[in-house]
Amino acid sequence: MASPFSRRALAAALAATALALAAACGGGGGDETPAGPPAAAAGGAVRLVVAGDSLADVGTFGLKATVQNASNPAAGYPVYPERVATQLGAGTLCNHFSSSDRLVYSTRAGCTDFAVGGAQILNPITHGGSALPLSLAFQLESALAANGGAWRAGDLILLDAGGNDAAALADAYLDARAGGTAEEAIYLALLGQQLDASTITQALAQPDGRAVAAGLYLQRLAQTWWSTVKANTLDRGATRVALLNLPDITLTPRFRGIVAGLASAEGSAAASAFQGALRQWIAGFNAELARLAAGEPRVALVPYFEDFTANVADPAAFGLTNATDASCPPAGDFPACTDAALDAAPPAGLAVGWWKTWYFSDEFHPSPRGHELIAATVLRALERAGWR
Repeated sequence: MASPFSRRALAAALAATALALAAACGGGGGDETPAGPPAAAAGGAVRLVVAGDSLADVGTFGLKATVQNASNPAAGYPVYPERVATQLGAGTLCNHFSSSDRLVYSTRAGCTDFAVGGAQILNPITHGGSALPLSLAFQLESALAANGGAWRAGDLILLDAGGNDAAALADAYLDARAGGTAEEAIYLALLGQQLDASTITQALAQPDGRAVAAGLYLQRLAQTWWSTVKANTLDRGATRVALLNLPDITLTPRFRGIVAGLASAEGSAAASAFQGALRQWIAGFNAELARLAAGEPRVALVPYFEDFTANVADPAAFGLTNATDASCPPAGDFPACTDAALDAAPPAGLAVGWWKTWYFSDEFHPSPRGHELIAATVLRALERAGWR
């Protein structure tokens, strides 16, 4: 899905970033490099502009959050916006932002993929807040500024967000539930990013108040996301905005493991209650987003939640042999999780190429096949909107 790269992955990625960026982006450094990206679609009929998190990031940190291509590491395997761009004839995407430390970012004029791995709708102040591309608002504001402050005919804006926010909320909720005063304070501070003190107090006074407050938080976050999108796209002349809703992250290997751990420690009832609560929070986010977008012909809501759930429920129907486990080994992270390494050590009973029909790469991100399925979901939504 859309979580930040793990600490191990980030450390390893930084060690190779200079070489990776030189190969993938024609060098880096400076506030902005004039080197142009690959040409846009012939005649400029469609220009795809992307903002989001690691699902849509095509190389901010020198790699993509999926299985790596050992024979062509610079290009890698296409993530879903790249597949959409290919199908629309929109040219080749390149990353607008580049960074080796998640603190200082250089930019490339003309690159229209503004997504950054680890980005959130509300990037915490401890991670730079709204002053870094880890903030979705910062990404959209940067995209708008790069386009001269207004959108033009032919632009298609593709957005995904919220997976990292939901995961961070779930983590803080579990920490507060199991921890002490410090953990509770962190949870309350997170809630305070969207909810006023009175709302938090009233929520916490109810049975299972922490869960109630979390649901209100994600619902309010959907409103914040919509306001951010509207201010930077629709209110600035955009006529085609494709907006992915939030998937059920409880179906990822990461949260399956968390649920299993709760079941082992506290019993199946506690585990089911947490999983059900997180699903309810996500459903609330999606319902609010749908309500806000209702009747807006310039917006196509992409049913990522519904299609991802279907993929996991019936893998074989979507050309999958596994939609439960991570392809990448537990001790490995994205720089080490190459197709060659996976083929060299297939799981017992499986042959070379086994990972090509698994949905997940690591515990939270899609494999190349997973990205292909997400792209198909997006393209169907564009067809329904009459934009393809």
